[in-house]
Amino acid sequence: MFKETLKQKILSLFQKILSRKLSEVSPSQSPRLQSPKVPLTTSPTHSSSQEKQPPSTTLSNIQAEIRREQTFSLAKAIGREGGSFMKGESAIPRPLRATTRISQFITTHAHEPTGAFATALFTWASTDIRVSRQLDTPLIALHQIIHSLLSDPTTFCEFARQVAIAQSKITGDRPYFQQYKQPAHPEAEQTHQTIRTELTELLTHLSQPEP
Repeated sequence: MFKETLKQKILSLFQKILSRKLSEVSPSQSPRLQSPKVPLTTSPTHSSSQEKQPPSTTLSNIQAEIRREQTFSLAKAIGREGGSFMKGESAIPRPLRATTRISQFITTHAHEPTGAFATALFTWASTDIRVSRQLDTPLIALHQIIHSLLSDPTTFCEFARQVAIAQSKITGDRPYFQQYKQPAHPEAEQTHQTIRTELTELLTHLSQPEP
């Protein structure tokens, strides 16, 4: 009996001391229990299924992307248009028909159909705006182009430079550029005189009525 009473007194005293100590600690100083940080891990199956899927790409989006990567050229424009240039008359687009007619004329009447002069003249004429404005009469456009080459010294000298470059690509030799009213290089195969002579001959053929 005595032991039980003593035990109760000791327990009561211990509770009072503990209560006093707790009352002296401010709320801000009270220890906070923090849950340990556990790294979140997911299995490969769950992560792949939870990833945000990109929006579906439509056919129009693919075509728009392709167009942005493409560069514009007359050949591509002709390919897209198909035969719409001459509906009901020919499946060949008019720009292609015009340049083909010019090429046929040059190769028929040039001294060397695949030489530097013929190559340079076709390249020069096919990029001239006068051809695009006269698609149905390309030889008239060619007549105007050759006439302007013979009448304008600056334009003629530039064309002669293109002939020299074309000749260099064929032979592999360095190009010889002749200055206006200056003698040509002794090793030059194409001179201002030979170029002017051949342009004049083509102009004479163009002045004649087609058979």
